[in-house]
Amino acid sequence: MSRTHDRGPMLPALLRLASQTMTEEYLRWLETSGYSDIQPAHSAVIQPLWDQPDGARLTTLARHSRITKQSMSALVDHLEEHGYVERIADPADARATLVRLTARGRAFGRAIRQFARDVEAQWAQRVGAERIEELRATLELLRTSWLEARD
Repeated sequence: MSRTHDRGPMLPALLRLASQTMTEEYLRWLETSGYSDIQPAHSAVIQPLWDQPDGARLTTLARHSRITKQSMSALVDHLEEHGYVERIADPADARATLVRLTARGRAFGRAIRQFARDVEAQWAQRVGAERIEELRATLELLRTSWLEARD
């Protein structure tokens, strides 16, 4: 390790600090967005369902978010109660249930993705669009390599 990295936060701490900053921005946005019944933890449901519009099983969602099935069930219950998701019969297995976004859930998904794009634009103004794009590409490469290593 070079001496330049002996002081200051290490990469994991920098990622945590960036995540905390984003969460603080997200909480401020939620207060005025019309989605005050959503909490950051609900992204464990919303994000994977955004990428799986036909729905996913509760166990799949829990595994994807690395939380227990019971914790995922509580998140889904809250979102279902507030009209963001619905449970439907799995067409591939009548004994199973899928969770999918409702129209309200999809509207929230579009709104939160626009919020994220706005934050990325703010960050790009601070450090440059090229650096933000490089950061995105690096983090995506890490994410896919972690997924490949898990399989």
